[in-house]
Amino acid sequence: MNTFKAYAARESALGSVINLAIGSAFFLVLFQGQAAPSVWGGQGLIVDCIPQGFMIGLMSIVPTMLITRQRALKGLAPPAGPPLKAILPRSVLGRGIVIALMTMISLVGLAAFLAWATGTTSLPFWPAFALKAVPGLVIPWIVAPPAIRAVLLAHSQSQARPA
Repeated sequence: MNTFKAYAARESALGSVINLAIGSAFFLVLFQGQAAPSVWGGQGLIVDCIPQGFMIGLMSIVPTMLITRQRALKGLAPPAGPPLKAILPRSVLGRGIVIALMTMISLVGLAAFLAWATGTTSLPFWPAFALKAVPGLVIPWIVAPPAIRAVLLAHSQSQARPA
């Protein structure tokens, strides 16, 4: 495994752990005492996907990008690897907001579709907990590596420019 892949894997795993911890705490507080949380409605699991999806996307890349930028400035980050075709903003805040909105829309859409397709109106507490944990574990592995690469490429390009 090259250094970039190892670095991205470590940061993605850390993002998964952080998302799992924060998401679990919120789930346990919001749905405590409910044997089978409702899927639909103002207090349902689908509505909870809105802030969850946004925060998972945001927290999967913003801290990672900021930390990677600091490491790159100190010479402690791996090389960026081959350039990517940039379609997302390279800035930390811009990319964070775009990714957060994309993950929010994707999570809400997928959850609503699955609930509608299966006719599910409520879920037992622990299966609901497990289903709500999955996005927090998976999304960092999708969004963090390109975000890290964007930071490293921006850093290498700024180093290559004459002063």
